[in-house]
Amino acid sequence: MGQKLALTAGIFALPITALLFLAVSGREQDINFIQREQAGVSQIADYQRFQTELASLVDARIQGDAAAATQAQEAATQALTALEQSTGAARLDTTQASVAEMTEQWTQLQASDLGPAGLLLASNYKQFYEDQVLPSLNVLLQESNLRLDSTATSSFAIQAALIRLPEVRARLAALTALATSLEEVKGQRDLVDIIAPQYRDLAVRAGVALDDAFSSIKNAEAQDESLTPTLGAAIRNLEPVRQAIATAANADLLRSVDQRASLGSLRSAAEQTAAAVTLGSEEVNRLLADRLAAQRSAQLLELLGVALLTVLAALLLVAVSRAIINPLSQLARSARSLAQGDFGQTVQVNSQDELGLVAVAFNEASAQLQSNQEKNELERLEATRLQSNISEFLDVTMDIAEGDLTRRGQVTEDVLGNVVDSINLMTAELADVLGDVQRASTSVTGGSQALLATTEQIGLGTQLTAAEAARVAAQVQSVTAAIREVALQAQNSAETARAALKASQQGQEAVTGTLDGMQNIRREVQGVAKRIKGLGDRSLEIQEIVDTISQIARQTNLLALNASIEAAGAGEAGGRFSIVADEVRKLADTSGQATARIATLIKNVQAEIQDVIVSVEDGTREVEQGYRVAGTAGERLREIGALTQQSAQLAETIATSQQAQVQGIEDMGSAVEQIAAVARDSQDSVTQGRAAAEQLQTLAQNLNASLTRFRLPS
Repeated sequence: MGQKLALTAGIFALPITALLFLAVSGREQDINFIQREQAGVSQIADYQRFQTELASLVDARIQGDAAAATQAQEAATQALTALEQSTGAARLDTTQASVAEMTEQWTQLQASDLGPAGLLLASNYKQFYEDQVLPSLNVLLQESNLRLDSTATSSFAIQAALIRLPEVRARLAALTALATSLEEVKGQRDLVDIIAPQYRDLAVRAGVALDDAFSSIKNAEAQDESLTPTLGAAIRNLEPVRQAIATAANADLLRSVDQRASLGSLRSAAEQTAAAVTLGSEEVNRLLADRLAAQRSAQLLELLGVALLTVLAALLLVAVSRAIINPLSQLARSARSLAQGDFGQTVQVNSQDELGLVAVAFNEASAQLQSNQEKNELERLEATRLQSNISEFLDVTMDIAEGDLTRRGQVTEDVLGNVVDSINLMTAELADVLGDVQRASTSVTGGSQALLATTEQIGLGTQLTAAEAARVAAQVQSVTAAIREVALQAQNSAETARAALKASQQGQEAVTGTLDGMQNIRREVQGVAKRIKGLGDRSLEIQEIVDTISQIARQTNLLALNASIEAAGAGEAGGRFSIVADEVRKLADTSGQATARIATLIKNVQAEIQDVIVSVEDGTREVEQGYRVAGTAGERLREIGALTQQSAQLAETIATSQQAQVQGIEDMGSAVEQIAAVARDSQDSVTQGRAAAEQLQTLAQNLNASLTRFRLPS
């Protein structure tokens, strides 16, 4: 029993162990998730450093400070190398690959030309931020689970400090570079026309990102008030940055370049944003550290709780085992003594549970066994007396078996007394029955003689019955021939009705074939409609291609404009190149006009295709109407076929009824023949009955002779 209880405890321990493993695994996954987020936050500082050095490099090159540019270039390269190494150490493989790609583009950016007043460098710088820096930062946020954070407070803080503010800073840096170039080319109208759209677009995008940052920090403060004096205050202090961005977004540079935001305000805004990003990284790291500590504490509490429950369960199991095993051991010892013949064994009852009930039952069983032993001794003495009475009664039964029905046994007070009394009664009744049998045998002898006379009369009656049955059978055969002729005519009518039914079915099959043909026509018309719609879809794809060609023409126009700017900056040496650029620009304009004409033609083709689709749909509806009319005709033919089928069924019913009448008459003839056969059989039976009566008379005489051996009471 102890082993079974231990096995039961082990079985119950399995789900507890599984639950413990699941709880620990879940907590461990949450901890790993947070640690990966912390690894991502630690990379933000390297991105910040690289952006700072990159902005310094572009500013120095535009202003012509070669020494500062060289120093900033080396620092930016070192920051980028450190970023690649740190992402590899943190096992952020995808981010490391994006940083490696950014390093290749960084090498090309270093070799790019300044262009007039640094315009090309500023444009390439802006493109590098949009194509490399910001996408790489997004890859880091995605791979490090920062974008996947499910906690409201940290999620809003990450959105504000690590997603939106770095974007604001990057666009402010590019905006500063363009503003510096504007300062240099504000007297050249063509160059201002090129820079103005980029400048305005950067300002608008930076403003949208900053507004998102303000909205996210409000949500974060609503979840956790501890962010209000730190990250919340830092972002609210960026209100001047919002004003500077709004000024840049609303500037009409084509009217006056002086309306642009000042370089000082833009540089200050970029520095304030960088400081806010740094503070935001620290606050996000603090929130993640608090969550990590809470997860570890919860994990420890879960382990302690499970351990405590396990100890309590073990103690409870030991107590229950002792409460069960000790009474069972005592009960087993008493049972062995009882099996050896000691019927005085009892078990102490100390509980009201199932073991207590078993002990009470054991004590009652022991007392019952002792009482049964006493009863068995009394039954042995009674069995001895019963054996003596049985010997005396056997002598009486032997005399009765020899035919002396006047003997009776002695009735005693034991079990045999009832048996002896019953046998005495049976012997007396048997004597009475044998007397009745003797009297009945005499009566049977007289009855058998009367039966012989009766069978003579029955034999004469059966002969007359057989003759009449033969005459009736002849009349039935003539009636059967007449009815069979009527049945043949009814069968011919049924054949005619079936021929009419077959003709109606053939007409119905012809209508069905017509319906199938119209169904095929409907499918063909629908297929044509689908192919015409496919032509419409192809025209839409051609429209997309035309849009692509138009976009290429616009981009070619822009490249031709940039080439004109380069040619203007080259002076006389670029005069011939300027002519080529103008020709390319004219060619781009011509391509744009051609694509516009193609687009107009495609729209006309689409309108004509739509008219064809409408015409095909009208044809489809007419085919549908014809199909419905043919279907109505088929229904009417089916109704005619149903009526014809009913007629055929009625004819079949009449023929079947006539056949049934023929069969009935034939059955009647068979019945008459059977009656004749029965009459003949009855005559045979009368003969057999006479023989049986003679045998019965003989048996009665033999029975009287056998009864003479019994001695009956007078």
